[in-house]
Amino acid sequence: MKKRHLHILICGMMLAILLPTTTIGIATCIQSTTETCGLLDRTTMRGFALYLGRDATGKTMHLFALRVHYLTIDLSGQRDSGVIRMRPIDIPNKIIGYHGHIYISASFRGAINI
Repeated sequence: MKKRHLHILICGMMLAILLPTTTIGIATCIQSTTETCGLLDRTTMRGFALYLGRDATGKTMHLFALRVHYLTIDLSGQRDSGVIRMRPIDIPNKIIGYHGHIYISASFRGAINI
């Protein structure tokens, strides 16, 4: 009988902890109609790219893509994916993820400028 009460207590504690944390993880945003929330109008990329520096304004990073996989979802929901090899590319400076001198794994608003 004690094990049953213990299991019910653990289950209740898991529900009390996990349910609010999962609802916090759901992205909710209040923005103007010109901006979008979530995955729309975003590009996710990963691969090997040499970091060449930023432009004079600091808003764009210049990379030389050795082999970069990318996925772009635009405002209408259309998906564009592919691989960029041996080309210079420009991406916005505001990224979520990691970029080093050789490897990049990032997500950002907008598209890649090739």
